Amino acid sequence: MVHARRNWHRMAAALLALLALCALFPVRIAVPAAAEAAEDASLSIEFTVRPGVLVTPGDVTMTFVIVNRTDLPVQNVYLSSADGLLSEPIGQIGPRESQTLVRPHTVTEAELDAGAITYTVSHDARDPQGEKVSYSLSAPIARSDARPSVDFTRQLSSSSVIPGGQVTVTYRLVNTGNVPLSALRLRDSLGDFTGRLEQLEVGETRAFISRVTLSGPAESAPVLEYATPSGQTASIGLDPTSIRIADSALDLSFSVGRSVFSQDTADAVLILTNNGDVDYRNITVLDDVYGGVIADAVTLPSGGAPVEISCTYPLRGEGQYRWRITGSSSAGEALDLRTDTLTVSNAPEEQTVDIRLDASARTPRINRPGQVSFDFAITNAGSVVASDALLYEVNQGEIRRLAVLPTGEPTRFAASYRVDGNSQFIFCLNYTDAQGRQRTVSTAPIEVRVAADGVSPERTEAAEMGLEGQSVKPGSSGSTFVVLLIIAGAALTVMITILVIASVQARRERRQRIAAEKKRIHEELGKTNPFTPVKASAGKKRKK
Repeated sequence: MVHARRNWHRMAAALLALLALCALFPVRIAVPAAAEAAEDASLSIEFTVRPGVLVTPGDVTMTFVIVNRTDLPVQNVYLSSADGLLSEPIGQIGPRESQTLVRPHTVTEAELDAGAITYTVSHDARDPQGEKVSYSLSAPIARSDARPSVDFTRQLSSSSVIPGGQVTVTYRLVNTGNVPLSALRLRDSLGDFTGRLEQLEVGETRAFISRVTLSGPAESAPVLEYATPSGQTASIGLDPTSIRIADSALDLSFSVGRSVFSQDTADAVLILTNNGDVDYRNITVLDDVYGGVIADAVTLPSGGAPVEISCTYPLRGEGQYRWRITGSSSAGEALDLRTDTLTVSNAPEEQTVDIRLDASARTPRINRPGQVSFDFAITNAGSVVASDALLYEVNQGEIRRLAVLPTGEPTRFAASYRVDGNSQFIFCLNYTDAQGRQRTVSTAPIEVRVAADGVSPERTEAAEMGLEGQSVKPGSSGSTFVVLLIIAGAALTVMITILVIASVQARRERRQRIAAEKKRIHEELGKTNPFTPVKASAGKKRKK
């Protein structure tokens, strides 16, 4: 019994020591993963670069799509440059989850010469004693020779106007080469027009508009001059186009759109207006793409009301529409005009989900430990809503769940965290796209510093923030630590109960032993001294 009591006392002391350690230090419970082979291929990674061709070193956009192909989480994922100078923690990627990372990169001369941009993704091995698992990634980047090119076009609102009428000339420039153009100068004798543009980037389109009032015949012969990156000057000239003065003028407006009554049909409408002083007769409207006569024997008297001609087409995929107008005026002037070519399609709009996650710290630099609030904005720039969204921090866990992410205005809210020292936060958003696929977007690491020149921490109440997010001390073990404390408390209660019962039983046994010992001593005294002692009388007589 004595040994049993000592064991109970030792167990109680050990449990109390464990509780004291739990109170002083955060505890994390790690479950060892199953043994894996030396060749760990847990991740599938797609690495792309846009643009993939550069003439000189410059900026590109890198996209990493990292997919965890296993049923176990991948811990401590890092993205590093080939030289090791840049390293970014990605955090944990859950089972069967994916993360999409979009990062800028400045291509160096050495990378252009090598024809590739290399990066490394690494993570902890399944075996705790194993080394980190690394994936070497390479995306091609090609060097191209400089090819300056520009598409230069001109469009006239009319090739003939009445005396004192106005013609509108639209000049359009498109950089179709692979290098930017500079010092662009556009000149046209028509209206003595001059247009200037300092820079035209690759793929960029710019337009100049000139409106000229004519009292007599005129000619448009524009010339474009520009400089290439090598310093050379080039020029492009368009063929001269004459604009004549006529007493007759016919304006037309042609439009095509999907019918409001049936999405499988297209309505084409032509409006003819006679702005001249002569009559038009025997006008015929022809379909210049599919053939056939739309209308004939149309007359347009001088000063009369505009004439509207319409036709309905069945839509089968993408259709092109262009009409031709022929006829003559009462003065014998021949009329032969073509409308612009318009395109209409009945293809359904693609259902897309385009999510962007933005996060920022309100006080990224504080002068002492305290609360720091973060503001979040989730923007869906797609055409349909996303669903089953989960926002979390890679170390602190869940912040908020959203059933849907609507398009249009961003969804905004905030979360607060306890910061005791220099900390780094990475926020991720998991969601389901229109095709039912799981997607993840993440923010770049957000640094929060504790320094003497910082501002005072915020005094934020959870109720003021709508309970968005949970204040968590960085490095704490969260729910695991709480569960451990509850288990330890229950065990301590059981131990104390057992010790109390054992102590009561021990005191009872001790009293029984003392009583038995007293009884034994009395019995022994009774055996050795059978006579009862008699006390002497105080009034004893003296001897005479």
